[in-house]
Amino acid sequence: MERVALGRRGTLWAWTVQSFPPKAPPYLGEVSREAFQPYGVGYVALPELKVEARLTEARPEKLTLGMQMELVTVALAQDEAGNEVHTFAFAPVEAERG
Repeated sequence: MERVALGRRGTLWAWTVQSFPPKAPPYLGEVSREAFQPYGVGYVALPELKVEARLTEARPEKLTLGMQMELVTVALAQDEAGNEVHTFAFAPVEAERG
């Protein structure tokens, strides 16, 4: 095993929308059907490899295969002490957002 620096930008290779609460644990977000917010999940092809990650966009009409994506951090949940827990996600590159 070795460390490899990965690029922050890539292209959307495949995607879907998580439209129901995943099993918790390991999921850390909202699990009640009433409060759950759907989120995108996709494979992003970086120059070095493909990664599976959360997407910041969940509206199918806003996602297209091959669109440019950029790594960001997003709020995921709150821990027991009330602190915000963040995770990595990919967002459409600003020029392609609409």
